[in-house]
Amino acid sequence: MPRILCFGDSNTWGYNPTNAQRWPEGVRWTSRLEEHLNQNTSPEEHWYVLEEGLNGRTTVWNDPMKPYRDGSAALPMVLLTHRPLDWVVIMLGTNDLKSQFPSEPAWVAEGIRKLINQIRDTDNASYPMPQILIVSPPPMHDDNNWALGFRNGREKSLELSEHFSVVAQEEMCEFLDASEVCEASPIDGLHMDEEGHAALAEAIAELLIERNSDQ
Repeated sequence: MPRILCFGDSNTWGYNPTNAQRWPEGVRWTSRLEEHLNQNTSPEEHWYVLEEGLNGRTTVWNDPMKPYRDGSAALPMVLLTHRPLDWVVIMLGTNDLKSQFPSEPAWVAEGIRKLINQIRDTDNASYPMPQILIVSPPPMHDDNNWALGFRNGREKSLELSEHFSVVAQEEMCEFLDASEVCEASPIDGLHMDEEGHAALAEAIAELLIERNSDQ
């Protein structure tokens, strides 16, 4: 019964760009992921997907206007809460590109590296170390609604996948570039629509099933 923790921001929480509410269960990529993983499994092989998404979450930065957004402050407690874990899926980085943070893509990737190290430094008791999948988020669109908060956000977001893939390779983690399967909705230029959630869930499921079969 593999257990998967999905740790992310508003696109993991399920922010709906059409109404600023939450996509329902069955639409969010996390719940769709669980459906894909369990299409041909017995009850004993059931995959459990644990959602840990928060709007505005960063890798390592604390937003003075929105408390509790520092992912590195939350992750250790979350890991201990949900153990045992077989996989940790991290999809963060977009909010690190906000103008108030040192938002160069290389710095964002180092924030991802810190989260990887936290996972490996966590006391897993007698349980094995979880495997890690790093997902680079879909790039932002050019959008005036976000222009003040994300200076040059579109250009920087396009560079995240390159830097994330390097960190994932160096740290021997799995990697998925979300931009290869989905994109941010043109409605707000930042959050995924229903089709994006479906495509991302399918891509992650394929990767996890393949890696699980290799073991």
